[in-house]
Amino acid sequence: MAILGQKEIKAARPDGTEAVSFSDFAVFFAVCWVVAAFFSSLMLRIHWFAPGDFSYWAAMYYHGIMIPVLILLYLLTQKMFCLKRINERIYSLGAILSILLAGTGSIFNTGKGMSAAVVVQIIGMVMTDCLGIILVAAMAMAALEKDIRQDKTDAAFWLLLASIMAIIMAAPLGHLAGWCMDVGISSLPGSGILLHAINLGPDKFLNGLVASHSHLTVAAILCGLAALTAKYYQYQPSVRLGGRISTLGLGLTLIGLSLATVIYVYSAVAGWEPPTFFASGPNGIPLDDLVLTTVGVGILLLVAGRAGFIVRAGSKSAAPMRASMRIAIFLNWVFTFAGSVLPGIYIEFHEGFYGGGDPPAPGALFDRIFIRAHMLYPFFLMPTMLVVLLAVGCRYRNTPAPRLWPGLFAWTSVFGMSSGLAGELLWFTTGKDSLFVAAMFFMGMALVAGMISLWPRVASRLPAEISEGEAYDRCQSKT
Repeated sequence: MAILGQKEIKAARPDGTEAVSFSDFAVFFAVCWVVAAFFSSLMLRIHWFAPGDFSYWAAMYYHGIMIPVLILLYLLTQKMFCLKRINERIYSLGAILSILLAGTGSIFNTGKGMSAAVVVQIIGMVMTDCLGIILVAAMAMAALEKDIRQDKTDAAFWLLLASIMAIIMAAPLGHLAGWCMDVGISSLPGSGILLHAINLGPDKFLNGLVASHSHLTVAAILCGLAALTAKYYQYQPSVRLGGRISTLGLGLTLIGLSLATVIYVYSAVAGWEPPTFFASGPNGIPLDDLVLTTVGVGILLLVAGRAGFIVRAGSKSAAPMRASMRIAIFLNWVFTFAGSVLPGIYIEFHEGFYGGGDPPAPGALFDRIFIRAHMLYPFFLMPTMLVVLLAVGCRYRNTPAPRLWPGLFAWTSVFGMSSGLAGELLWFTTGKDSLFVAAMFFMGMALVAGMISLWPRVASRLPAEISEGEAYDRCQSKT
């Protein structure tokens, strides 16, 4: 049975229930992995809170958590956009295997050089790349089907498609960087000619690959999650003010992501350094940071335009889970913007004090603290929390009665995210990380509640008991 094929129909049981779908189990497994890897990192003493860039092992461990987050994005895309061309059983199995291989290899890849962990990691990463390619192919075929083009291919659809394509384009840059670290750049055919042509040394070329891969991947994942947020918020183009603001936000995000993809791919291959705008002495904002700021503003406009929709979710006629989940998702984006874009711009225009994190600048230590804090909070914990919020929100969106664990997850996530933002800013401004460390623990406990909320179980076939996850799986015949 091909991976690109008709979606399977779930078999009904004699008691009027349906078996747990493969995609639901794959989502649950991915969240379990993320939670287990997160708490294991504390026991393995990963140095999350050391100022500056990640060490090699911390960077690989980061991959061991973020690759399952990326696969969660893929699984939710398949569910929320009802992609009939993807065989649910095979795709979900591939997702689970990718998490096991890429996650295990990343966690045990503790040093540079070829090893069994590196081989396992590479196999899992290549499988993850294949999952993305399959998703792009299925979305492209869906867009070409005339009967659904008008209903399905809105701005959120195209943003999601562009995001996954950007992730796929960023992946080879990471693979190449890994090869250069483990085997050596001299082993690549023609590497000497390339380095001579772009006038870069091996170390600078490697640093450029790593920077382009990491920046583009994070930006693309955030844009993909923004597209899923629009889908979850039931975005539709509208002449109303909120609809226009959301459409403007989606447009800005799509333009920003497209420019970022071109900039980072070209920078990695050609060794090009983006120019600095609004320069004044050491101060100024590089072109790529300006583009990423545009992406952040676009996402903020997207969720701001749906604010009225979020408020209406709390009405008496709405399902109880809607308001709490939508509020938590909304705050996630606001806090992500506040924890990444605002401090980043402030530092760019005060480089005389921060000095790019290099001594003897008086604020060098605080710059290095921000480098680590923004990698942990807005670019690690927040997308991880968001993708689980979307998974839980989709599953319980139409649930007619309040549920303990989803409600607990929503409000503990709000507490954890709030304390995380306060902790990041406090750490950045004073050098004290105690609140930030506590916030990481709070957010980890919130993820545990999210994991329990996604526990696979048999669902009733009665209309009043249909969960959101099954509603997406069923996919109305007209789509």
